[in-house]
Amino acid sequence: MTEQLRRSRAADEGFTLIELLIAVVMVGVLTAVVIVGIAGLTNNGKSAACSASRDASKAATAVHYANTSGTYPATLTAMTGTTPSELDLPTGGTMAADGLSYTANGWTLTMTAGTPPSFACS
Repeated sequence: MTEQLRRSRAADEGFTLIELLIAVVMVGVLTAVVIVGIAGLTNNGKSAACSASRDASKAATAVHYANTSGTYPATLTAMTGTTPSELDLPTGGTMAADGLSYTANGWTLTMTAGTPPSFACS
């Protein structure tokens, strides 16, 4: 009987509790790394979206200047309210009441009026 028990234990090919615990810890560490990586990608996307809108605003300023015979826009609204629109900002955002800033998807584009105006992302 004892000999039969030894043979059956020798033939067991399962995982031990320690092996399973190590596997669970490894999966947890990999999950944490992926979550941190995805958060970084999201921040990069927001930064890129704001930079693209800033660059589009600079180009729209030149178009507005040409369309109005040498007058720079005083607000972002002056460039978005034209037909056809000189500046297309992403949908779903909100324009400030003064028309100098636009907030969308976690970033804000701010215009400082001047000759020519300047734009900043935050």
